Amino acid sequence: MALTGVRSALRKLVGASAVYGLGSVLVRGLAFLLLPLYTRYLSPAEYGIVALAVTCTVVLGLIYPLGLRGAVSRTWYEEGTLEERREQVGTQWIAMVLAAAAMALVLDRAGPWLAAALLPEVPFRPYLRLAVWTAFFSVFGITPLVLLQAQERPRAYVVLTVGTALVTTALSVWLVLRGRGAEGYLLGALLGSAVAAVCYLAITLREVRPVWRSGVLLPALAFSLPLVPHAVAGWALEMSDRAILSRLVPLHDVGIYSLGYQLGAAMGLFTNAFNAAWVPFLFGALKEEGEAAHPRLARLVTYYAFLLCFVGLGWALLVEHALPLLAGPEFQSAYRITPWVVGGYVLGGLYFIPTNLLFWRRQTRVIPLVTVVAGAANIGLNLWLVPRYGAIAAAWSTLVAYALLLVLTWWRSGRLHPFPYEYRRLGLMAGLALALFMAGQLLPFPGPALEVAGRVLLWLSFPFGLLATGALDRAELAVLTRLLRGGKRAPAEQAGPIQ
Repeated sequence: MALTGVRSALRKLVGASAVYGLGSVLVRGLAFLLLPLYTRYLSPAEYGIVALAVTCTVVLGLIYPLGLRGAVSRTWYEEGTLEERREQVGTQWIAMVLAAAAMALVLDRAGPWLAAALLPEVPFRPYLRLAVWTAFFSVFGITPLVLLQAQERPRAYVVLTVGTALVTTALSVWLVLRGRGAEGYLLGALLGSAVAAVCYLAITLREVRPVWRSGVLLPALAFSLPLVPHAVAGWALEMSDRAILSRLVPLHDVGIYSLGYQLGAAMGLFTNAFNAAWVPFLFGALKEEGEAAHPRLARLVTYYAFLLCFVGLGWALLVEHALPLLAGPEFQSAYRITPWVVGGYVLGGLYFIPTNLLFWRRQTRVIPLVTVVAGAANIGLNLWLVPRYGAIAAAWSTLVAYALLLVLTWWRSGRLHPFPYEYRRLGLMAGLALALFMAGQLLPFPGPALEVAGRVLLWLSFPFGLLATGALDRAELAVLTRLLRGGKRAPAEQAGPIQ
């Protein structure tokens, strides 16, 4: 397969990913810029309360919509007229809003009892009650954002998400600066999500036709309900550690761990941007070309893995020296957490590839089985290791759980949808990235400045190591470099065949 055969697809994918990535950078970049403020106005204990309340918001946001987010996305690729699809999505939207409202009302009444049983360190009023209703308002954003992604309109998607983040952040910062502490942070999140819900509602009513079709809802629920345990297990993978830590270590340590995890989760800027562009690209290619698209898609997966390893390696090597610029002195030990989380997010980014093939095959009953196993492993490892080794053990558990998630999903997807991964090249990339990271940790640098310089050199040697091992050739590296720089395309005759 010639390199020119994948260049246009790669350019389209990178272009869409760049737009989604810009939105993620603006949203999370704003959060990073405000870390010095938050870590000075909030104590580590208050930061821990915020982290636990946000954890509740996330898990409720997964449960409230009954998994129908996946049904909305898949419905848009069904056969039928545009009007039929608008009605189908309208039914799914009504079901999401009604289910979310019912669950939020129940939790508002039963919340104090549940909070006392599950999170006794965090009072339900005001903290967790704010989380319950923030999650409710977030449901209004699901349908319009999924449709914008399915329609391949990344700029509109980014405008909406960045606008929501700016409003929410402004309100949270204002309330924190007024001395409202953790409560102010969470109240700002609630008010921002409520304002955004009004905008999302207007967009939804323009894009869909909200009518009730019971014949539409039942098949959609059959597709989506298995995604609820999948989503909850995903929460167990990503955020249950903070809930467990709150029972096993002081809130001060929860706050330190939460910041270290947040820094590692910055990898989500890259992986989520790619996945947002990859899903419509993958589904469109498979719908139009079937298995004939596999070689081109497999090559794009290899390039994605290269960029994923390169970005992850750089952040894991350099985060220790970036932390003093991002957080107050009480939080400086958080850097020990971050590299483990970065590794987990690299594996999680690769997990998107096989799991989206399962979505294409409508194998939503398979996906939660794998996620539940990985989530249960994460919880079990936390309960076993944290009492012995402290909060750092939660970061180790995160890495192991994501590795298990990737392996099991890759294996199961391969049985249901065989895909020609370039295993040799992927293995060389992963092995070289791990070796360079270990070198950065073990080499005896004589001083901080030389340590930074040495780690930067190790990071930048990654692509040259791939050239030396044959995992990439010069033509491929040149194309990837041009795409990252936004430069002009090389002439077709300069690009040789890929072996």
